[in-house]
Amino acid sequence: MPELVAFNVGSNRFKDLLDMSPEFVEGLWRECCFSGFLVGQETLRRMQPLGKGTLIFTGASASMRGKPKFGAFASAKAGLRMFAQAMAREFGPEGIHVAHVVVDGVVDGDRVNKFGGGAGRLYRLSKGSQGSLSTEAIAENYWHLHCQDPTAWTHELDLRPWRESW
Repeated sequence: MPELVAFNVGSNRFKDLLDMSPEFVEGLWRECCFSGFLVGQETLRRMQPLGKGTLIFTGASASMRGKPKFGAFASAKAGLRMFAQAMAREFGPEGIHVAHVVVDGVVDGDRVNKFGGGAGRLYRLSKGSQGSLSTEAIAENYWHLHCQDPTAWTHELDLRPWRESW
């Protein structure tokens, strides 16, 4: 039985609102929200008999604010955030810690660095030294959530590089 499950689906895609097809919106919802529901439901079924465990959902700043061209992504991530809140309130009393982590910034990982034949790496480097999130630092924060005392659980954590651009 799992003691820690971390859910992370990105698929941050943008499009002009008037050009979004229903399939585009539904696709992002399925990837970013519905899949989180499915993973969360199955995880909770497995953790419930144990009376303990940690379920962490990776969100994005889009879950709290919509930007032009990102309406479909923002609505899907906001839905995931609401599922996480509902699951936390329903299963917290049973000893299961459900958390939502807002990852607000470029992550210095393989996906970004290999994107566009290296264009993603150049974009990340343009942010300057320590202008992106370290995968190791993100993992440390996830582990910290898992190890928290149940008398002071964090539900939502907001991670961002200290040299972010406003």
